Amino acid sequence: MSQPDTSSNCSFSSVDELMRTLQLAVHIPTFVLGLLLNVLAIRGFGTILKKRWPDYAATSIYMINLAVFDLLLVLSLPFKVALSQVWPPFPSLCTLVECLYFVSMYGSVFTICFISLDRFLAIQYPLLVSHLRSPRKIFGICCAIWVLVWAGSIPIYSFHRKVEKYTCFHNMSDGTWSTKVFLPIEVFGFLLPMGIMGFCSCRSIYILLGRRDHTQDWVQQRACIWTIAASLAVFVVSFLPVHLGLLLQFLVRNGVIVECRTRQSISLFLQLSMCFSNINCCLDVFCYYFVIKEFRMDVMAHRPSRVQLVLQDSTLTRG
Repeated sequence: MSQPDTSSNCSFSSVDELMRTLQLAVHIPTFVLGLLLNVLAIRGFGTILKKRWPDYAATSIYMINLAVFDLLLVLSLPFKVALSQVWPPFPSLCTLVECLYFVSMYGSVFTICFISLDRFLAIQYPLLVSHLRSPRKIFGICCAIWVLVWAGSIPIYSFHRKVEKYTCFHNMSDGTWSTKVFLPIEVFGFLLPMGIMGFCSCRSIYILLGRRDHTQDWVQQRACIWTIAASLAVFVVSFLPVHLGLLLQFLVRNGVIVECRTRQSISLFLQLSMCFSNINCCLDVFCYYFVIKEFRMDVMAHRPSRVQLVLQDSTLTRG
C-alpha cells in the first residue's frame, strides 16, 4: 500500500526495491512455519473439541477460528509477494489476494477482541454468563465475524479503480483513501477492538489481583495475569504500527503531508509494519501450545473445579 510514483521529483523505487528483498526474507519462513504450526493447532483443538465436549468448547471454537484466519493469511503470503512485484495478469486475481489478506487480518482482530471480552465476562460474572457461553452461541459469534469481515472487504474491489498500471497492495486509487472508506476501517477495524480489548484485559488483571489472598489457585491465576498482559502487548505491537502507518498514508494521499522525504519514510514505515505484523500468524502458536498444555494438565490431574474450568476455558489466548 505504498505511495504511487506521481511525481518525477519524488521516487519510491528504492523503497519498493528494499521491501521486495525484505519481504522474501520474512515471508518465506513465515509461510513455512505458519502453514505447519496452524494446521497442527487446528488439528489439536479439533481433537480437544471432540474428546472434551463441552467442557472446553468455548475456547476450542475461538482458537480454531483464530487459527483458520491465521492459516488464511499464511496462504495469501506467496501470492502477496509475487503479485506485489509484477503487474497482475488479470485484476480479479489481485482483488482476491487482497481480500484474503485483509479478511484474515481483521478476522483475527475481531476474534481476539471477542476472546478478550469472553474472558473478562467469565472472570467478572462466572455464574451469570455460563449460559451465554454455549458452543452453539460461540459458533454463531464466529460465523458472524466471518460475515462481518467479508462484508467489510467490499471497498477492496475499488482499490485500483481508474488506475491503469499497478501492482497488488500498491498504487491504490484516490477513492481508497477517501474519508468514507478510511475512517470506518480505522475506527471499527482497529480502534474500537483495541479499546474493548484494553478495557477487558486491564479489568481482568485487576480482578485477578484482587483475588490473590482469597483463592487457592493463585499460581494458575498469576500465570493468567502474565498471559493477559503479554497478549495485550503483542496485539498492540502487531497492529498499532500498521494502522498508524495507514493514518499517515491517508494524510499523504489527501495532501496534508507533501514533503518528499517524509512521504518516502511513511511509505517505508507502512510496508515494514505490514510485513512484520504477518509474523503474528506464527506467534499465535505459542498461545495455542500453552492452552493445550493446560487442558492436558487438567485432564491428568482430574481437578475440573469450577474456578479452573472458568480460567482454562477463557484464558491463555492471544489478546
